[in-house]
Amino acid sequence: MAKVDGGELIARVMRENKVRYCFTINGGHLFPILAQLKSNDIKMIHMRHEQATAYAADAYARISGQPGVCMVTAGCGLTNAVTGLCVAGLTNSAVVCISGQHPNTEDHLGSFQEAYGSEVVKSFSKFTKRVTDWTSIEFDLRSAFREAISPPQGVALFEIPQNILYHHEDDARQRKGARGFTTDDVRSSGDPAKIDRAIEILHAAERPIIAGGDGLFWSSAGPELREFVELTNIPVYARRAGQGAVSEEHPLAIRGAFKKPFTGRADVVLALGFRFWSGEHFGQPPTWTDKAKYIQVDPTPTRIGWQVNADVPVVGDCKLVLRQMINRIKELKLDFSKNKSSEWVKEVQATRARFDNQIREQNAKVAGNKPIHPARLCDDLIKVIDKNATTVIDSFTLSGWMSRAFTCRFMGAVVDAGPLAPVGHGVGMGIGVQLARPGQQVVVIAGDGGLGIGGFDMETAARYKLPVVTILWNNSSWGPNFDQMPGLAGKTDPFNMLPEIRYDKIFAEMGCHTELVRSPDEIVPALERTFKSGKPALVNVIGDTSVGNATLGGNLLGSTGA
Repeated sequence: MAKVDGGELIARVMRENKVRYCFTINGGHLFPILAQLKSNDIKMIHMRHEQATAYAADAYARISGQPGVCMVTAGCGLTNAVTGLCVAGLTNSAVVCISGQHPNTEDHLGSFQEAYGSEVVKSFSKFTKRVTDWTSIEFDLRSAFREAISPPQGVALFEIPQNILYHHEDDARQRKGARGFTTDDVRSSGDPAKIDRAIEILHAAERPIIAGGDGLFWSSAGPELREFVELTNIPVYARRAGQGAVSEEHPLAIRGAFKKPFTGRADVVLALGFRFWSGEHFGQPPTWTDKAKYIQVDPTPTRIGWQVNADVPVVGDCKLVLRQMINRIKELKLDFSKNKSSEWVKEVQATRARFDNQIREQNAKVAGNKPIHPARLCDDLIKVIDKNATTVIDSFTLSGWMSRAFTCRFMGAVVDAGPLAPVGHGVGMGIGVQLARPGQQVVVIAGDGGLGIGGFDMETAARYKLPVVTILWNNSSWGPNFDQMPGLAGKTDPFNMLPEIRYDKIFAEMGCHTELVRSPDEIVPALERTFKSGKPALVNVIGDTSVGNATLGGNLLGSTGA
C-alpha cells in the first residue's frame, strides 16, 4: 500500500462527508491538507480573517442542513476563530473546525504558535479531539462529523499536531469505525402512548400554541408542521433556525414581535425542538406562562424538562413525531375545527392587524425624515428584495427596526447571531449563505461597527464573484449615542467614529458595486441598481445618529421586545 500523510487522510474524510466548501486561511500547520482539497473536489474559500471562516461555516450549515467546515492554523488562527465558533455552538449549528497545532513533542516548551484549542473551546463545543496518534486521524475526524450533525447539533473541533499531520505511513494502519451518518440515519419516532396523550391535551385546549425551534430546521419538519397547523388550527410561533417553518404570512403565524400576549397566556404549549433561553426568560413568566401544560418534543432527552416542566415528554425527531400526530388525529377522526373560530385564534389575527397598522402609522411619520430614519430604510429594503431572499442581521440599530417589519416566509430567510449576539459576523455569514443558496439574493444588514470588524471579507465575496449585498447603516457611532444612554452623558467620551466615512469608495476599490445614499428618496433607486448589478455590493446609507434600536432586536436577536 502507498504511504500517505495526514493531509490526504483528512481530505478523504471530508469528501466522504460530502464537504463541498472549506472556509479557511492558510498556514504552515495546514499545508498538507490544503494540498489535497482540490483533488477531493473540495472548493477552498480563502477568507480575510479566521473569525469569518467560522461565521461562513456556521451560516452554510444553517442554510444547507449539512455540516459547515472551517479550517484554521495553529495558535492565533484558532484563537481568532473562537467568537465565530462560539456563535455556532450557542445556536446549535453543525460546524466542524479543523485546526492545526504545534508538534505534540513540543508541548509546554514555548513552541511556535503554541496553544491548546480543545481547552480553549470546550466550554461551548459539543466535541473536541486532539489527535494523539497518526493511526486515529480518520477515526477522530469521522467522529467530529458524527457529533456535529447528530442532535443536538453543535461545534466539533478536530485538532492535529504538526508532526502527526506531516507524517507518512501506510493508510491500511488507520483505525476502522466511526461510520458517517446523516440526520436521516438517526431519526426516531415518539412513544405512541405519549403521542396519544399529547393529542388528547391539544384537543381539549382552549388556548393552545405551538413553539418551534431549531429542531424543526435540522429535522426538515417544515412540511409536517404546516400540515399539522392546517389540520388543528393551532397558532404557531417559531424562532431562530425554525423561523419561517410556517410562513409568517399565514393567519395562524405569530411573529416574535407580538408573541407575548400568546406565549404568556396559553393553556397548552407544544414545544418542537425548542430551547428556552434567557431572551425567552427560560420559559418563565412574563414571556411564558407557568400555568400551561407543556408538551415537549426533542430528539435529545436531556433537553426535555430542562427549563420548563414537561407534562408530556416526547423523545423523538420533530418530523417523525409530527407525522405520527397527524396520522393519529386522522385515524381517530378528531375534529379541531372549533379552533378556527375560537376567540383565541381571532385574537391572534386581531393582534397581527393591530400591530401591523401601528407599525405602518409610526413608520409613515418618519418616512420623509432627513437624515434618513432606520424605519424608512427597512421599509424600502423589504419592498425591493425578493421574497425568497435571505437576510443576515449584523446591526444593533437595524435589528429592532427589521424585526418589527420583516415577514419570514421560509426557514433560512433569517440568519442571526444567536445568544452570543456579536457584531462583525454579517459578511462572513453572507458568504456562507450565498454558497448554500446559489442564485438567490443574500442581504447583509450591517452597522458601521460590525463592518469595521468583518467588512473586509467583501473582498472575499468579490474574489469569488459571490453577489452578497451589504446594506450599511452608517451612523458614525459604535452603539447608540448618549440620547439613548443618558446615564453615560458627560461621564465618558462618546463612542463616535469619524463622521460619514465613504465606505462606498473603499469597497469600490475591491471591485464591488457601491452606492452612497443620503436622502430617503435615493434608497429604492440605489437598491434597484445594486441588485441589478449582480455583483457583491455595498450600499452606504448615511443615517440619523439620534435614533437607536426600536425594540432591542425582537425575534431576529431573540429578545423579548414588545
